[in-house]
Amino acid sequence: MLDALGIDPKFIVIQALGFIVLMIILIKYAFGPIYALLAQRQTTIQGNLDEAQQRRDEMVRLQTEYQQRLAQIEDEARNQVQAAVKEAQAARDEILAKANADREAIVARGNEEMAREREKALAGMRDEIAELAFAAANKAVRGNLPAGAQSQLINDVVAGITASKLAQNGAAGSAN
Repeated sequence: MLDALGIDPKFIVIQALGFIVLMIILIKYAFGPIYALLAQRQTTIQGNLDEAQQRRDEMVRLQTEYQQRLAQIEDEARNQVQAAVKEAQAARDEILAKANADREAIVARGNEEMAREREKALAGMRDEIAELAFAAANKAVRGNLPAGAQSQLINDVVAGITASKLAQNGAAGSAN
């Protein structure tokens, strides 16, 4: 049948043996190094991918650390601002308390001064009233004044007291 086709069976066997020898040579000398080169290339690529993944993981870790540190810094800054605000409020409260104490002391001194001046004025008025009363009594006794003159003398004393009182109040008002 092969003869009918013009194919020599020995030639097919020789070609098959040649093909097998060629395949062995190619596998040993060509495909082996190519497979080794491909395997090496695959290892290199996998190593690069692993290294890239490690760098990415490291980057994510650093980013997380930076975010945590930034949050910590913000908290510290916020706490410092709050402490400064509290300190300022305490200083303000202290200043206001001192100002209120000073104001109360000034008012108390003013009230004391007014009370002393009032007492001085009253003492002066008492002395003047006593002098005027003594003068009126002296005139009444010396002159045995008639009733109309005595009334006139009393009215003069009262007018003198009123004028003296008005003069002292005016002097006290102008002193303030």
